[in-house]
Amino acid sequence: MDNRSGKIFPRNLTARAAYQVPGNPTVTRLEDAVGNCYPGLEVDVRNFDRRFFPGLVFEFVGRDDNGAPYDEPQRYGAWLRYVDYLFDPELQADNADARRLLLDIELNAGTLGAHTDWYLEWVEQGGKRLSMRLHNPDNPDYPLDGLYVWRLLRGLAPGALKIGLKRRGAPDGAEVVFEGWRRHFTDPVTGVINNAYLPGELLQSLCSPWQHDFRDCACMYWASNHPDAVFQELEPGEPILPNDQAANPLLGNLRVDWLRAERSRDISAEAANTIAKNRPYQFDHFQINHEWQNLNVVLHDHEIDSVYVPLRERHANPYANPAELARELREKLGPMEMTLALEYLYARFSLLSPEEAAGSHWRTMKEDVTFIRGGLMIIATCEMQHLRWVNELLWMLHNAGLTPSYEPVLHPAPQLPDGKGGWRDSALRRLTPETLDAFINIERPSGFLDGAYSRVIATLRSPIYPAHAIELAERIDSDGVDHYSRFREVETALKAYQGADPALPYLRRVEIGTPEQAAAALAIYQEILRDLGQGYTDYAHGGMAEGAPLVNAARLKMNELLQVGEKLAADGIGIPFWPQK
Repeated sequence: MDNRSGKIFPRNLTARAAYQVPGNPTVTRLEDAVGNCYPGLEVDVRNFDRRFFPGLVFEFVGRDDNGAPYDEPQRYGAWLRYVDYLFDPELQADNADARRLLLDIELNAGTLGAHTDWYLEWVEQGGKRLSMRLHNPDNPDYPLDGLYVWRLLRGLAPGALKIGLKRRGAPDGAEVVFEGWRRHFTDPVTGVINNAYLPGELLQSLCSPWQHDFRDCACMYWASNHPDAVFQELEPGEPILPNDQAANPLLGNLRVDWLRAERSRDISAEAANTIAKNRPYQFDHFQINHEWQNLNVVLHDHEIDSVYVPLRERHANPYANPAELARELREKLGPMEMTLALEYLYARFSLLSPEEAAGSHWRTMKEDVTFIRGGLMIIATCEMQHLRWVNELLWMLHNAGLTPSYEPVLHPAPQLPDGKGGWRDSALRRLTPETLDAFINIERPSGFLDGAYSRVIATLRSPIYPAHAIELAERIDSDGVDHYSRFREVETALKAYQGADPALPYLRRVEIGTPEQAAAALAIYQEILRDLGQGYTDYAHGGMAEGAPLVNAARLKMNELLQVGEKLAADGIGIPFWPQK
């Protein structure tokens, strides 16, 4: 191992040894690899040919399946990914051919590096030229599929070789020609792998325990587990919340791709929602070989690039006994979670749909309401999950013999904390600035809910409680800060409409309807409560098989309730989830 700047670097010495290293099993030798070409078990031989020509690194771009249509012909072939003449040992050799080729590549490095669409156009050996285009059996004008190109290069003999590179789509069609040799992949005497190949390079497309697994392994192999969307490390002195997350809602909710190639914080963009969308901006294999040590350790969803400082532990007074804990969960926290879910859902119904907003003269309204509706849906869903976890805590206490019975908690609370030390009546309201302030206040860190769950967590640390119970309470507690940050983002998005005329242009004119007007929605709502109640009761008594279909049925009915609620709200009718005063 090398030790530079505190980082660990593999040197791969045993893999390059020209003898059987004592202590290493026989299967570590290259000649013992399973010879099924590719993908292979120990080695993917395609990776040898990525460096078939000294100083250049290619990538073979092809279709996912040989029978697939040529729908992206300009991408297929041997794509020049890197000019790597500075570290290629064959170009550092003390002979005329190496010096000539090194100088030639150096002179053309700027031209090749200025554009990313250079491809191998032809190779010439022994007076015979092979085109990477004219042999295409599907269409002579198309470039060859990358797999076909690889097969042609695989058949080249070691020795003198001339190659031509051309930019795809360049108007002048100019070529860059190099005269060199086809690389020897191993030492002709010892059989040791050529030093041009970095540790892990021959395994980079396999499910093998090396640094590339976390990039490309798509199966359930252990090495595929890695961070994906993470929060960046905060700079010293930045304002933080009590849980050490950024107080700035944009930073607090901006997740970036852990594998991003551009590590600068100033230009980091939010991670996309699929692997395919993130892939163009991630480290590729060549970069990982050189810079994998720059990937940060991640703790608590945050990147750590320096000495880790544990989160500040909050201290709270535990409840006196299991009965007091159960009473708090049953009479306060559970009903509050349900009330919040319904308040947030009602507020979401009050927003224009993206289709309705598309006709507005406000240029960004469609995007704004899409973003806000999505955020409210996430938060409301989380509150329903919290309600489930409160019920689970209650039945865990019962099953542990700490409380005499279990009854499902599926009723709203008549009052909620106002976030200012007092209480307010539960209310179904449109998402006005006043309503949003109320949501922000109740989710504010170190508020009533935050403190209440801190007491629950402190209580569940006692060994008399089930070990798994504290994890549920901690998850509820940590979600509160996320909700607060999301509501702050909503607040930021709605600032554009301050002083609008008419006011609140992003809202529907919704009023709480009568039970008769919302009869269909209320019927679905009651079915949801019935199924959840029976399902949770079955869960509490060990009937997972009996309870699961009921809980799943309730989830399907929740989607149905959303659809019916949207239709009512479009007509100006809000669902009266509880009797109105």
